[in-house]
Amino acid sequence: MNDKVRQSLISIKEDCAKLDSLGYKAGSGKTKLEPFFKLALLRLFVYLGTRNKNLSAEESVFIGEFLGRSYSRADLLKLVRSDKLKLEDVIDTVVMLCAPFAEAECDGVLENGSGRLIAATNDIGLDFIACDGNSTSEESTVLGKLIFRMNNFTGSYISARGGVPVSGSSKQQADASTEQKPKAQEQEPEKTLDELLEELNSLVGLENVKSEVYSLSNLIRVRKMREERGFEQPKISLHLVFTGGPGTGKTTVARLIGKIYHCLGAISKGKLVEADRSKLVSGYVGQTAIKTRELCESALGGVLFIDEAYSLTNNQGQNDFGMEAVETLLKFMEDNRDDLVVICAGYTDLMEEFLASNPGLKSRFNRFIDFPDYTPDELTEIFRLRCESYKLKVEDEALECARTFFEDRCKNKPESFANARDARNYFERVITRQADRLAPMEAPTDDQLMTITVEDVVGVIL
Repeated sequence: MNDKVRQSLISIKEDCAKLDSLGYKAGSGKTKLEPFFKLALLRLFVYLGTRNKNLSAEESVFIGEFLGRSYSRADLLKLVRSDKLKLEDVIDTVVMLCAPFAEAECDGVLENGSGRLIAATNDIGLDFIACDGNSTSEESTVLGKLIFRMNNFTGSYISARGGVPVSGSSKQQADASTEQKPKAQEQEPEKTLDELLEELNSLVGLENVKSEVYSLSNLIRVRKMREERGFEQPKISLHLVFTGGPGTGKTTVARLIGKIYHCLGAISKGKLVEADRSKLVSGYVGQTAIKTRELCESALGGVLFIDEAYSLTNNQGQNDFGMEAVETLLKFMEDNRDDLVVICAGYTDLMEEFLASNPGLKSRFNRFIDFPDYTPDELTEIFRLRCESYKLKVEDEALECARTFFEDRCKNKPESFANARDARNYFERVITRQADRLAPMEAPTDDQLMTITVEDVVGVIL
């Protein structure tokens, strides 16, 4: 157990003692928080440690240090009845701890209490996974799911108590389809890993996407920890395939992944370079390789995001140079495999055809993240949050009307259906109708200027 983890453990024990003294409870409330915390994480350790292997000596020592006393492997397995452990039960037990910490945070008793609990749980879990060289990729996935669930629970709890969502995230999601380039002189300050994951978690929907990204970040962190301890590590590919329709947040998540990878030291810069067929393929012999290489060089140190990647190979003919772009891309990826991540995106069936077109693609792209279409409730929430980001208040009747609109649109999806882009376009039409309603007024009040009424949303057509 490293010094950072020991300090995190001491801090959480102190928080538990404070909350116990003030009467905060977890679960049924029969057990005090510190022993509840220890038992919950013990169950997690044993579950992680028995995935396709025996609980190792190093893991047993780690658990003994965590508990403050030594146990034999047999005693540990008996203590938590490892043969009965199920993943959902393990996760649910740990998540129960979030309630008293989030409640104390809302009460002003424990500043950032839930955030500290989640960070400590993740740090302790990562250190446990890294304590020997025999762990499996399933361990990172399990820990990723747990941290995602903890974030989800505390976010919902704090929001229900009147907490404030992460600033700007909803607007970023609704703007996922727009081409907004930052000014050259403006440089966004770098965020911490926790801030980036919080930004990811604040996006509407995308539950499986968030879980996959949490698992990926933990995989990278564990590899780094093992390398620092001298364990030999197999090569892994961090390249990704995003599948799904337009407007489902693929570019937004790709941008966040670039920053997360950079924060974890997997790439040197973390920037995102967006591309499509037109930026990779030329219409003249010998020009495509040059064009593709120049674009790849501009993305070096970051993420190259290729949207509609299947367009490179689905129109092969005498004068088509898409496959030349693919071969140039594969060569550049191999030569720069330690400082370039490529994310290819597109419709699921077409991406399968794309990967089958060249054996090199299949060998390099073995991680897939699916972006499902948004539900009517999620689209309504994106619309509401976009209004909120501009300080616009939406009347309840108007919001119900918007929900009805998105229910009908999702039920009878037109060919142009574009998920979050539809929510953005809907918002623009609504504020245009609001302007038409307010323009004839001589002196509208501030409340009138900042309120969306049912009159503004009824009859909106995309």
